Amino acid sequence: MIKAKPKKKREIKINEAKEINIIKKPSDIKLEVTQFITIILNISRVCENHKRIWDNQIKHNDGVIKFDKLMLISQVKKTADNLFEDYFEPREDSERIDDDDFENNIFYTNLMNKEAQKYIEGLNEIPVLTVDDIVEKLPAGFTATLFVWKSLIKEFETAKVKKVIKTLKIDNFFINRLIKLSNKYFSWIKEEIKIERLGA
Repeated sequence: MIKAKPKKKREIKINEAKEINIIKKPSDIKLEVTQFITIILNISRVCENHKRIWDNQIKHNDGVIKFDKLMLISQVKKTADNLFEDYFEPREDSERIDDDDFENNIFYTNLMNKEAQKYIEGLNEIPVLTVDDIVEKLPAGFTATLFVWKSLIKEFETAKVKKVIKTLKIDNFFINRLIKLSNKYFSWIKEEIKIERLGA
Protein backbone atom coordinates (compact mmCIF):
# COMPACT_ATOMS: atom_id res chain seq x y z
CA MET A 1 0.00 0.00 0.00
CA ILE A 2 1.36 3.42 -1.00
CA LYS A 3 1.34 5.95 1.80
CA ALA A 4 0.74 9.60 0.99
CA LYS A 5 3.60 11.88 1.97
CA PRO A 6 2.72 14.48 4.56
CA LYS A 7 2.30 17.94 3.10
CA LYS A 8 4.95 20.48 4.01
CA LYS A 9 3.75 23.83 5.16
CA ARG A 10 4.74 26.47 2.63
CA GLU A 11 6.50 29.41 4.10
CA ILE A 12 5.45 32.68 2.49
CA LYS A 13 7.93 35.50 2.80
CA ILE A 14 6.49 38.93 2.31
CA ASN A 15 8.64 41.82 1.08
CA GLU A 16 11.81 39.75 1.27
CA ALA A 17 14.76 41.99 0.39
CA LYS A 18 16.81 40.72 -2.53
CA GLU A 19 20.25 42.02 -3.32
CA ILE A 20 20.39 43.39 -6.86
CA ASN A 21 23.80 43.88 -8.38
CA ILE A 22 23.69 47.03 -10.51
CA ILE A 23 26.38 47.26 -13.16
CA LYS A 24 27.21 50.85 -13.89
CA LYS A 25 27.93 51.73 -17.50
CA PRO A 26 31.35 53.40 -17.75
CA SER A 27 31.58 56.80 -19.44
CA ASP A 28 32.17 56.87 -23.21
CA ILE A 29 35.74 58.10 -22.75
CA LYS A 30 36.52 55.18 -20.40
CA LEU A 31 35.23 52.72 -22.99
CA GLU A 32 37.19 54.50 -25.73
CA VAL A 33 40.37 54.35 -23.61
CA THR A 34 39.75 50.62 -23.04
CA GLN A 35 39.41 50.13 -26.79
CA PHE A 36 42.67 52.04 -27.34
CA ILE A 37 44.48 49.89 -24.76
CA THR A 38 43.14 46.78 -26.50
CA ILE A 39 44.48 48.04 -29.86
CA ILE A 40 47.96 48.58 -28.37
CA LEU A 41 48.00 45.13 -26.72
CA ASN A 42 46.74 43.52 -29.94
CA ILE A 43 49.50 45.18 -32.00
CA SER A 44 52.07 43.71 -29.62
CA ARG A 45 50.44 40.27 -29.79
CA VAL A 46 50.01 40.16 -33.57
CA CYS A 47 53.65 41.23 -34.09
CA GLU A 48 54.75 38.46 -31.73
CA ASN A 49 52.68 35.93 -33.71
CA HIS A 50 53.95 37.22 -37.08
CA LYS A 51 57.58 37.09 -35.95
CA ARG A 52 57.07 33.56 -34.60
CA ILE A 53 55.99 32.48 -38.10
CA TRP A 54 59.17 34.01 -39.57
CA ASP A 55 61.35 32.43 -36.86
CA ASN A 56 59.82 29.04 -37.62
CA GLN A 57 60.42 29.47 -41.37
CA ILE A 58 64.06 30.48 -40.80
CA LYS A 59 64.70 27.58 -38.41
CA HIS A 60 62.86 24.75 -40.18
CA ASN A 61 62.17 25.72 -43.80
CA ASP A 62 65.22 27.69 -44.97
CA GLY A 63 63.21 30.92 -44.84
CA VAL A 64 65.14 34.07 -45.71
CA ILE A 65 64.49 37.61 -44.48
CA LYS A 66 66.90 40.52 -44.17
CA PHE A 67 67.80 41.19 -40.55
CA ASP A 68 66.66 44.83 -40.69
CA LYS A 69 63.21 43.73 -41.94
CA LEU A 70 62.87 41.14 -39.17
CA MET A 71 63.89 43.82 -36.68
CA LEU A 72 61.03 46.06 -37.88
CA ILE A 73 58.55 43.53 -36.44
CA SER A 74 60.37 43.51 -33.09
CA GLN A 75 60.62 47.30 -33.04
CA VAL A 76 56.87 47.72 -33.59
CA LYS A 77 56.16 45.23 -30.77
CA LYS A 78 58.62 46.99 -28.45
CA THR A 79 57.10 50.41 -29.22
CA ALA A 80 53.59 49.10 -28.45
CA ASP A 81 54.86 47.54 -25.19
CA ASN A 82 56.62 50.78 -24.18
CA LEU A 83 53.50 52.85 -24.91
CA PHE A 84 51.38 50.53 -22.75
CA GLU A 85 53.95 50.51 -19.94
CA ASP A 86 54.38 54.30 -19.92
CA TYR A 87 50.67 55.18 -19.92
CA PHE A 88 48.62 52.21 -18.71
CA GLU A 89 50.72 49.80 -16.63
CA PRO A 90 49.52 49.99 -12.99
CA ARG A 91 52.22 51.25 -10.63
CA GLU A 92 52.65 50.51 -6.95
CA ASP A 93 53.03 54.18 -6.10
CA SER A 94 49.91 55.15 -8.06
CA GLU A 95 47.20 56.84 -6.01
CA ARG A 96 44.62 56.61 -8.78
CA ILE A 97 41.64 54.52 -7.73
CA ASP A 98 39.16 53.42 -10.34
CA ASP A 99 35.74 52.62 -8.88
CA ASP A 100 34.70 50.55 -11.88
CA ASP A 101 35.05 46.81 -11.37
CA PHE A 102 36.83 46.16 -14.65
CA GLU A 103 36.79 42.36 -14.62
CA ASN A 104 33.12 42.03 -13.67
CA ASN A 105 31.77 44.90 -15.76
CA ILE A 106 29.91 43.53 -18.77
CA PHE A 107 30.46 46.75 -20.74
CA TYR A 108 34.24 46.34 -20.60
CA THR A 109 34.21 42.58 -21.25
CA ASN A 110 31.81 42.96 -24.20
CA LEU A 111 34.06 45.62 -25.74
CA MET A 112 37.20 43.52 -25.34
CA ASN A 113 35.49 40.39 -26.68
CA LYS A 114 34.24 42.35 -29.69
CA GLU A 115 37.78 43.62 -30.42
CA ALA A 116 39.22 40.11 -30.01
CA GLN A 117 36.63 38.58 -32.36
CA LYS A 118 37.28 41.25 -34.99
CA TYR A 119 40.96 40.27 -35.19
CA ILE A 120 40.84 36.64 -34.02
CA GLU A 121 42.64 35.17 -37.06
CA GLY A 122 45.78 37.17 -36.37
CA LEU A 123 45.66 36.96 -32.58
CA ASN A 124 45.41 33.17 -32.30
CA GLU A 125 48.55 31.53 -30.92
CA ILE A 126 47.97 28.65 -33.34
CA PRO A 127 48.40 30.05 -36.88
CA VAL A 128 45.25 29.99 -39.02
CA LEU A 129 45.75 28.83 -42.60
CA THR A 130 43.86 31.17 -44.91
CA VAL A 131 43.02 31.07 -48.62
CA ASP A 132 45.58 33.86 -49.12
CA ASP A 133 48.29 31.69 -47.54
CA ILE A 134 47.44 28.85 -49.93
CA VAL A 135 47.24 31.09 -53.02
CA GLU A 136 50.49 32.91 -52.20
CA LYS A 137 52.20 29.67 -51.03
CA LEU A 138 52.93 31.18 -47.62
CA PRO A 139 53.08 29.53 -44.19
CA ALA A 140 49.89 29.24 -42.14
CA GLY A 141 49.04 32.47 -40.37
CA PHE A 142 51.32 34.70 -42.43
CA THR A 143 48.64 36.73 -44.23
CA ALA A 144 46.18 36.63 -41.30
CA THR A 145 48.70 38.22 -38.94
CA LEU A 146 49.77 40.68 -41.64
CA PHE A 147 46.22 41.86 -42.46
CA VAL A 148 45.28 42.13 -38.77
CA TRP A 149 48.45 44.11 -38.07
CA LYS A 150 47.62 46.51 -40.92
CA SER A 151 43.98 46.88 -39.74
CA LEU A 152 45.13 47.70 -36.21
CA ILE A 153 47.51 50.41 -37.48
CA LYS A 154 44.65 51.91 -39.53
CA GLU A 155 42.70 52.34 -36.26
CA PHE A 156 44.98 55.31 -35.50
CA GLU A 157 43.20 57.19 -38.31
CA THR A 158 39.78 56.94 -36.62
CA ALA A 159 38.24 59.87 -34.77
CA LYS A 160 37.75 57.83 -31.56
CA VAL A 161 41.40 56.85 -31.32
CA LYS A 162 42.59 60.38 -32.16
CA LYS A 163 40.33 61.68 -29.37
CA VAL A 164 41.88 59.28 -26.83
CA ILE A 165 45.42 60.23 -27.89
CA LYS A 166 44.54 63.91 -27.44
CA THR A 167 42.65 63.43 -24.14
CA LEU A 168 45.43 61.36 -22.53
CA LYS A 169 48.14 63.58 -24.05
CA ILE A 170 49.96 60.55 -25.44
CA ASP A 171 53.32 61.46 -26.94
CA ASN A 172 52.99 61.42 -30.73
CA PHE A 173 56.45 59.83 -30.84
CA PHE A 174 54.87 56.45 -30.01
CA ILE A 175 52.02 56.71 -32.52
CA ASN A 176 54.21 58.05 -35.35
CA ARG A 177 56.82 55.36 -34.70
CA LEU A 178 54.21 52.57 -34.74
CA ILE A 179 52.79 53.84 -38.05
CA LYS A 180 56.18 54.55 -39.68
CA LEU A 181 57.83 51.22 -38.79
CA SER A 182 54.72 49.22 -39.70
CA ASN A 183 54.29 50.93 -43.07
CA LYS A 184 57.97 50.36 -43.82
CA TYR A 185 57.48 46.63 -43.26
CA PHE A 186 54.22 46.54 -45.24
CA SER A 187 55.90 48.29 -48.20
CA TRP A 188 58.72 45.75 -48.18
CA ILE A 189 56.27 42.82 -48.05
CA LYS A 190 54.28 44.31 -50.94
CA GLU A 191 57.43 44.56 -53.08
CA GLU A 192 58.77 41.11 -52.17
CA ILE A 193 55.65 38.95 -52.03
CA LYS A 194 53.13 40.93 -54.12
CA ILE A 195 50.11 40.27 -51.92
CA GLU A 196 47.23 42.01 -53.73
CA ARG A 197 44.98 42.37 -50.65
CA LEU A 198 47.69 44.26 -48.76
CA GLY A 199 46.85 47.33 -50.83
CA ALA A 200 48.73 50.59 -50.88
